[in-house]
Amino acid sequence: MEKIHYNLQAVIFDMDGTLIDTERIGAASWDHAGEETGLFVSEEVKKSMVGRNMADINAIVASALPGEDVQPLLDRANFHYHRLVSEAPPPIKKGARELLEWLQAKGISMALATSSRAEQAEDKLGRTGLRDFFSFVIAGDEIDRGKPEPEIFERAAEGLEIAIARCAVFEDSAPGIEAAQRSGALALLVPEFFPVDPGMALFADHIFEDLTQAPAFLSDRMG
Repeated sequence: MEKIHYNLQAVIFDMDGTLIDTERIGAASWDHAGEETGLFVSEEVKKSMVGRNMADINAIVASALPGEDVQPLLDRANFHYHRLVSEAPPPIKKGARELLEWLQAKGISMALATSSRAEQAEDKLGRTGLRDFFSFVIAGDEIDRGKPEPEIFERAAEGLEIAIARCAVFEDSAPGIEAAQRSGALALLVPEFFPVDPGMALFADHIFEDLTQAPAFLSDRMG
């Protein structure tokens, strides 16, 4: 059942897969790394990495390839990810810029909470032209416990100096939407693919097909 959140005062966004379309780049980087190292991760393993910080991703890969030295695979995947991202600014997700502009015009505070490292996050935000929308940014290497733990969203709300119960969180991943729900925020899911995994749906207060639907939903819930 959806939480009844009204008088929302802030919105917290995930970045990869929610605002910018980098999940496909991530998947391609693993494919390139596999071709070079002879070590491949399955599509299911790739999906399980979405929304996770680097420490969790390293652990997932090691578990998926027991007995293998996975460091060369991790190093090459990281290399190819940054190569692909640097070749051109990642595409912005449908409706993302319009939603950010709409919230900005209403004077709603916005934070970014991403599992990416801080340096990577700042680079992607700068090159996509989204950085100036956010008064606070927190990254995966600036917290102790990554998603699905709620710490990153709790810290984002603290950074905005707004109670987490007065925040909405937009997420695309299973660990992200679980973290949003556990934080006490209004947990809003914009999944990468449909149909939505039932496990993800359990943690979502509302599910959007894309971000173009968000302003109408938020308009009567803002403080």
